[in-house]
Amino acid sequence: MMDEQILQRLLEADRIPEKTVNLSRLGVPVTLRGLTGKQVYLLRERCTERTERKGQTVERLDEEQFNVALIAASTVSPNWGDSRLLAKYQASGAEEVIKRILLAGELSALGDSVLDVSGFNTTLEEVKN
Repeated sequence: MMDEQILQRLLEADRIPEKTVNLSRLGVPVTLRGLTGKQVYLLRERCTERTERKGQTVERLDEEQFNVALIAASTVSPNWGDSRLLAKYQASGAEEVIKRILLAGELSALGDSVLDVSGFNTTLEEVKN
């Protein structure tokens, strides 16, 4: 591949992939858009609890909250923050609706799907000259 072709592909790298998965229990399709490394990093930071123990900072990622945040940030459709859903589930926002509708396994599976569409679990090929 020539340098110009490589540069052109990098210039087109802002196209974010999407993936639609079906929540079989609810019979609802969910369209997810990939997240950038920076977006995932910021969500991970927000969902990490830090405590001091014996002069050491101990970090613990709240995995449930992280999955919920990933899903909320990545979902194109449905609109988890729709006013009717907020009212029905007496929720303050989209993340609260997600926690109240989805079962634990669904949260985990949907969170994994977000990471997949965001490029995690991607294998790299070695280039041989």
